[in-house]
Amino acid sequence: MAKTVFRPNEIKTKSGDKVTLKLIHDYTPEKVEEVAEVEEYIGPTADDLRKEAEAFKAGWEIEKKRMLDEAQKSADEIVKKAEDAAFAEVKRQTDQAQVIKADAEKEAQDIVNKAQAEAQEIIAKAHSEENEIRDSAYRKGYDEGQKSGYNDGQSELNRLIERVHKIVESVMNRREEILRDTEQQIVDLVILMTRKIVKIISENQKGVVLSNVLSALKKVKTRCSVIIRVNIEDLKLTSEHTGEFIKRVEAVQGITVIEDSSVDKGGCVVETDFGAIDARIASQLGELENKILEISPVKTVEAKKETAASEKM
Repeated sequence: MAKTVFRPNEIKTKSGDKVTLKLIHDYTPEKVEEVAEVEEYIGPTADDLRKEAEAFKAGWEIEKKRMLDEAQKSADEIVKKAEDAAFAEVKRQTDQAQVIKADAEKEAQDIVNKAQAEAQEIIAKAHSEENEIRDSAYRKGYDEGQKSGYNDGQSELNRLIERVHKIVESVMNRREEILRDTEQQIVDLVILMTRKIVKIISENQKGVVLSNVLSALKKVKTRCSVIIRVNIEDLKLTSEHTGEFIKRVEAVQGITVIEDSSVDKGGCVVETDFGAIDARIASQLGELENKILEISPVKTVEAKKETAASEKM
């Protein structure tokens, strides 16, 4: 009876070779590729990164405030140095004006002295002529009548005295004109120099507009939102610092920055619900000019005339 079940390696050929039967399916185990071991992540966690970002942000805010404070301090120092230079120049010009005024007064005094000397000569001559006229009148009076001769002599004397008075008055008026014209030219020169210095500072120092805006905002007493009008060239710089302005001025709730062609570079106008604060360069320059006029040595002829008129009254 034929065998139906064979053990492994039991089937052989007649020559004794082993017979290998091929299977329908290949059950040879597949070769598994070795996968490299993934290293365990030991870096910072998301929470660590968040904390680090928050710490960086806080540090940056502190650094930013420090930088802004330093920038403001630097701007204030620049403005102060410029103002000191401007006032030093004004003082120098004022000192020079005093020298010019002294020279003008000396020249005027020389004219007055000369006129007074001429007047004395005229008066002396008038007295001499008066005596001659009086003697002649007396002599003539004996011939044509004493009274008529005396009146003629008195009229001639009055004419000479009136002529002397007119000469002295003309000299004094000329002296006043010299002093008035010279002093006014000096004041105009000082004001012109001041305007040029302020214009150069406002156009070349970017921090001037920030300093002006901050000074104007500090004048706001009631808490409210404001509108800041600036020159178009200062619009971007001012807009970038609105947050800093709000932090530094407690009374300001919100800020809107707009361009205004009537505002000179470096200046501003702050509008509130209760009115406007004018911090334009032209307005501040006007105040400076008034102060210069207050301390200037100018004494006009009109003022003297008013004083003389009041004394007569």
